[in-house]
Amino acid sequence: MFRLGTFGGLALTDAAGNPVIPQRRRLALLAMLAVAGERGLTRDKIVAVLWSESSSGNARHALEQLLYSMRRQVPEELFHGTDPLRLNTRVVHADVVEFGRAIAAADPTRAVAAYRGPFLDGFYLADAPEFERWVEQERTRLSDEHAKALRKLAAEAHVLGRHTAEIDLWRQITSTDPLAERAAIGLVRALAEAGDWAGALRHAREYEARVRQEVPGAPATGLVALVERMGGERAARPGREAERTAEAGDRYAIERELGRGAVATVYLARDRKHDRAVALKILRPEIASGSDAKRFAREIGFLARLHHPHILPLYDSGTLVLPDGRLGPFYVMPYVRGESLRPRLQREVQLPVAEAVHLAREVADALGHAHQEGIVHRDIRPENILLESGHALVADFGIARALETAGGERLSASGIVLGVPAYVSPEQAAGNGEIDSRSDIYSLGCVLYEMLTGTPPFTGATRGAVLARVMAEAVPPLRTVRPDVPIQVERAVMTALAKQPKQRFADAAQFAVALRGET
Repeated sequence: MFRLGTFGGLALTDAAGNPVIPQRRRLALLAMLAVAGERGLTRDKIVAVLWSESSSGNARHALEQLLYSMRRQVPEELFHGTDPLRLNTRVVHADVVEFGRAIAAADPTRAVAAYRGPFLDGFYLADAPEFERWVEQERTRLSDEHAKALRKLAAEAHVLGRHTAEIDLWRQITSTDPLAERAAIGLVRALAEAGDWAGALRHAREYEARVRQEVPGAPATGLVALVERMGGERAARPGREAERTAEAGDRYAIERELGRGAVATVYLARDRKHDRAVALKILRPEIASGSDAKRFAREIGFLARLHHPHILPLYDSGTLVLPDGRLGPFYVMPYVRGESLRPRLQREVQLPVAEAVHLAREVADALGHAHQEGIVHRDIRPENILLESGHALVADFGIARALETAGGERLSASGIVLGVPAYVSPEQAAGNGEIDSRSDIYSLGCVLYEMLTGTPPFTGATRGAVLARVMAEAVPPLRTVRPDVPIQVERAVMTALAKQPKQRFADAAQFAVALRGET
C-alpha cells in the first residue's frame, strides 16, 4: 500500500515512508486522479491540464510515455481503466480521497484529521499554467470544506460547553483566513463565553486593525463594539437566569445530530440528571433571533401538562447560550428509536388502508386530548408524527403557537413562514389569526389522504401556488385516486377536508369515532 499525501505538499511514499516517485509531473497526475475519485479523468482532460502548451499529438504521446514509465517504476497497478483513467485506491491511499469521503459522510472529525495543510502547498509544475489554475481552484475548494468542518466541530464544542476545544478550533479557522469576519466573531464569542473577556477584546482589536491595514477604506467591522455589548448583556443578565442557562448546558450531553427541520436542529443527547436518552431541539438561529426567548419558554411550558399515550411529552425547556452570545430557546422530548411517518411514506408511497386509518385514529385521539386542554397543534404533518412499535406519537405540540406568540411579527418581517402549505387549513392559508381545533382536523385529513393515495390533496411548484389551491380548489375525491378505500373512510376524510371549519367534524374526537367505526 502506498500513501499519496496532497495536503501540505505532494509525495507518494511506501509503507516505510520512503518516497517512491520523485518526478513532479507523475505526482501531479496522481493528485489529479485522486481528486477526480471514482469518475476518473479522460485522457483529453489530463493532457489539457498537464501539457496545455504542447500540440495535441505531442501531449498524447507524452502521456503514453509517462504512464509506461510509471508502470515500470512501480510494480503494483496504480491505475484502473484506460479512458477514463482512475486511481487504484486499493493500492494507493490518498489523503484527499479520505477527506472527500469524510465530507460526504458528514464526519467533520475525520475530515479535519485528514487535512494537514493547503492542497499541494509549495508544489508547482513548470510550463503548465492550466495545472496551476486547477491547483488554485482545488486548493480554495478544499480549504472551504475544511473551514466548514472546523466550524461544525466548533459549534458542537460550544453546545457541549467544551470552551478550550472550541477556542482552539476557532483559532485554526482564523489562521486559515485572518480576514474572515465570521471566524473572528466565532473566536471572540468563544473567548468571551469562556470568561476571557480581555482576550476577546484583544482579538477584536487586532482583527479590526488588520482589516484597516489590508483592506483600505473598508467599513468598520464593529467587532469591538460587539464584544463590549456582549459583556454588558452578560453583566446585566439576572443571576437566576444565568444559573439556569448554565445548568441546562451542564445537564445535557449532546452525542450527535439527528436532523434539521425548518424550526430546530435536533440532537440525540444524554440527560445526565436522569441518565436517559433524549431528543434535544435547539431553535435554528434565524428562528431564535426572531423570537423572545422568555416568552417562548413561558408558552412552551404550558405543554408540560399534556399527558396522553399518543403525545410525545415535553421533558424540559429553557435557554442555552447560542454561538453569537444570545440566549437561544431549546426544548427536550423523549428520544424515539423509530422514525417519522415521512420516511415511511417515501419508501412505500401508500399504506394499507387498515394501518393508515389506525394511525389516523391515534393521532385524532391525541388531538382530542390536547384540544380539551386548550392547545392546538397548528403543524400536523408526517414529519411530526413519529412511529414506534406500530403506534403513532404526535411531536412538537404547540411549538408553532409558542413561536408565533414569542415572535410572530418579527418572524414574518424576516420572511420566516411557519407551516408546510400542503397541510395547512384554508383559514391558515388565508392568514386568519383565529385558528382553532378544526384546523388540526383539516391537517390530519391531509395526512390521512396522503397515507392512502401517496400524495397530499394539493401540491404545487411554489408555496403560493399550493396555498391558492388549498383555498380555492375542491379536494379530489379519495376513491377516484384509490378505489379500494371504503366509501365510509372516504366520507370521513372528505368531511375533515371541508373548506369551511363549520362543515368539518366539531372536534377531533368525532373524527376518531368516524374512523373507529370503519375498521
